[in-house]
Amino acid sequence: MQRLLYFAGICILILCFLLEISDAQIRLRPFLSGLSAPLYITSSKDGTRRLFVVQQRGIIKAVQPGTNIATDFLNISDRVSQTGTERGLLGLAFHPQFATNGYFFVNYTRASDGATVVSRFRAINNNTIGDPNSERIIIVIPQPFANHNGGMIDFGPDGYLYIGMGDGGSANDPGARAQNINELLGKMLRIAPSISESPSAPPYTIPPDNPYAGPTPGADEIYAIGLRNPWRWSFDRLTGQLWAGDVGQNAIEEIDVIMLGHNYGWRVYEGSRCTGLDPQLCAGGSNPINHTPPVYEYTHSSGRCSVTGGYVYRGIRRTFTSGSYIYGDYCTGEIWVGGNSSPIIDTPRNISSFGEDDDGEIYVVGLGGTVEKIVKAEASANFDTDLRTDVSVFRPSNGTWYFLRSSDGDFQARQFGTNQDIPTPEDFDGDYITDIAVFRPSEGIFYVLASNGNIFSALQLGSSGDIPVQADYDGDAKADFAVFRPSNGIWYIRNSRDSSFSYQQFGTNGDIPVVGDYNGDGRNDIAVFRPSDGTWYVLNSQSNMLTAIKFGLSDDIPAPGDFDGDGKTDICVFRRSNGTWYRLNSSNSSLSVIQFGANQDQPVVGDYDGDGRDDIAVWRVGIWYWLNSSNNSFSAMQFGTSGDLPIPKYDRP
Repeated sequence: MQRLLYFAGICILILCFLLEISDAQIRLRPFLSGLSAPLYITSSKDGTRRLFVVQQRGIIKAVQPGTNIATDFLNISDRVSQTGTERGLLGLAFHPQFATNGYFFVNYTRASDGATVVSRFRAINNNTIGDPNSERIIIVIPQPFANHNGGMIDFGPDGYLYIGMGDGGSANDPGARAQNINELLGKMLRIAPSISESPSAPPYTIPPDNPYAGPTPGADEIYAIGLRNPWRWSFDRLTGQLWAGDVGQNAIEEIDVIMLGHNYGWRVYEGSRCTGLDPQLCAGGSNPINHTPPVYEYTHSSGRCSVTGGYVYRGIRRTFTSGSYIYGDYCTGEIWVGGNSSPIIDTPRNISSFGEDDDGEIYVVGLGGTVEKIVKAEASANFDTDLRTDVSVFRPSNGTWYFLRSSDGDFQARQFGTNQDIPTPEDFDGDYITDIAVFRPSEGIFYVLASNGNIFSALQLGSSGDIPVQADYDGDAKADFAVFRPSNGIWYIRNSRDSSFSYQQFGTNGDIPVVGDYNGDGRNDIAVFRPSDGTWYVLNSQSNMLTAIKFGLSDDIPAPGDFDGDGKTDICVFRRSNGTWYRLNSSNSSLSVIQFGANQDQPVVGDYDGDGRDDIAVWRVGIWYWLNSSNNSFSAMQFGTSGDLPIPKYDRP
């Protein structure tokens, strides 16, 4: 009891400055930059985990997993319209059997006349590059004006190709095309494109259940009508529902769930509002249409003017609640979840599109040349919900954890463990809060007290002499139980995603494990620092390629972390002999040298100020010192005593 009172007194006399930060847990992490008018990013869904970026003037870029380098995949700029803000290469869809047949489809406005063209191309060289000479035109749709071209295409869960078409442009749909069932403009179309190489094969056929197929009056290709300009839409990968953002005229932006045969109202309605352009067709008029209202809508207040449709979130990292719909506004850069009136992020971007990777994680495309990934911020030793590293220690003498919550300054003490245990704090239950956990070498057992409900669990994995290396190796935002066995250089991992076990020979006796996400793919990479030669060895989690970088001396203490906030672990060492940190920044390969600390200090890297970047920090037997990356200010705090183990040293998310 006296010890608890002693710690509480210290908490009142803290010497540090705590930065006030936003409660928001969602952030944009840089992924690509320097692009030319990017309009869309998508995955090929062929098992390669590649991403592809559509650039407006006719080039598609390919991005290999674990890199941020975009190389040309297809260049058809010679046939794509280079004029107007809404013309160009607008859409890309990979055939469901792309891995075996190499077919992909694009939507562009033709240079000669501005018509919408949907074409099929074929990839060559093991599907690494698209052949511009392989084009087969599937459908051509004339455009009366330069704007409202739609442009999005994608294959639905039924295997058919969906094509989103705007109303033909100008303003207020002067030709009333969106309500004309004999016109393809202002519609969602659905076709079965040919994958035959025979010139005599028809370019596409009509799904038999299209609402106007066969003898039924109306264009066979139509799936739904009454759209103004469906700018970005997507299929819910769980339910198959089609969610679309339909850009409004002067008043309302809307999100619709597009269903077979439904009428979404334009130009009779703008959102749920009767436009007055055809009053007899509105509710209460002489001949009202059967109008399907939007799921969500918002007005043009505060500079909002053009919706960008997004995705129903089904990602594995639980960045959002599963089933949440994410979308934004092109003009303001705001991003919303569902019908919430307040944005989750207010960006400076002109949001031209959202995108989804193989894991269901969502990206934001900025017309100015950027792609960013939406992530949920993480911090080591985060025992509350503010995503800042908490000052915390484990006291082996009494098996007690002591931590000071950065969210409210509340002091906590929890008995869990024995004097022989190794602290293994991590987020094992995926709630983005660190769980209290230990590894007991004498038994080879992990013991965990989950932050979510204080649930106790234990797992046998390892034996005496093993080094615990718990981390998220399978990318599901939950830490996996793992050990490194120096005697044979083998890593043993129990994957939380499916409870499977895996092992990997990597390293030798004397190596120091330095687990981290060095390629930024959301999965931790197996890695070691070899003091004997000062070399870092990293096994890429995507490609299994080995990277070796000589960085450091034999007496250096490895202290990896994401110091530049790019989502990749930076190689870093702390040199006790001169109290200096040497860091290789992954964002630009630059070297940073910072003097901070003394000979007896232990590095305790963490995000203490909550800005999404790790801070340089040391623990000096009872006193914490850190350098806030947000403003380069210095903070210090007395917390702990001799014999304590500083928790951030053992927690690397």
